[in-house]
Amino acid sequence: MFESVRGDVEGAIKSNYGYLKINNMAVADREVYDKFQRDAHFWTLNAFALQTTFFIAFGRIFDKRSDSFSIHMLLEATIANPMFFSKAALARRKRKLVHLTDPDPSWLAGYINAAWEPTAADLEPLLTALRPPYERFKEIYQPLRHKYFAHRGKDSEQAIATLFSKTLLAEVAEILGFLHTLLWTIQEIWWNARRPDLNDRSDYKRYVEDVDQHMEAFIRRLP
Repeated sequence: MFESVRGDVEGAIKSNYGYLKINNMAVADREVYDKFQRDAHFWTLNAFALQTTFFIAFGRIFDKRSDSFSIHMLLEATIANPMFFSKAALARRKRKLVHLTDPDPSWLAGYINAAWEPTAADLEPLLTALRPPYERFKEIYQPLRHKYFAHRGKDSEQAIATLFSKTLLAEVAEILGFLHTLLWTIQEIWWNARRPDLNDRSDYKRYVEDVDQHMEAFIRRLP
């Protein structure tokens, strides 16, 4: 479940920042703009594909149907299974990592003794923190996804344009940053017994910078 949701979050991040990178480079660099113009059909299709991928992945992350993996289902399962994050479970993971068969060495015993062992109540704030991003998605981005990308609705072009006008690049970046950090937090609790810190977006920033650099390097290499 974790890997499935993470795949959707990463897909949303990559498609969002890939779309923005292509457009920003075309605006800022005449050479890149001319390069895109030489193969305009491809880049038009690419832009539409990235937009579509973003909205489809964005919707899948928040899809609350019982037959779909979603961020809500993942968090509910996380809260319901604090034993996954127990000291005993952490010790088994660490012992497996270093292929220990003998009694635990002193460093591992000390590490496990000092580890944070959350209860279900300790994990519940993760789900609470999800509520504002979800409500914003449901209000602004879910209707756009349903009426323009996932389905071809009968709404007028003006109605669709009105939906698009309510979207904000900074807001999308904030929601994606929160989702990435939320998954990183769960992974860090599981692997390093680290207390949650949803304000630490450093891993998200590194991830976005890596996507950005690879996109630019690829475009620069094109003839």
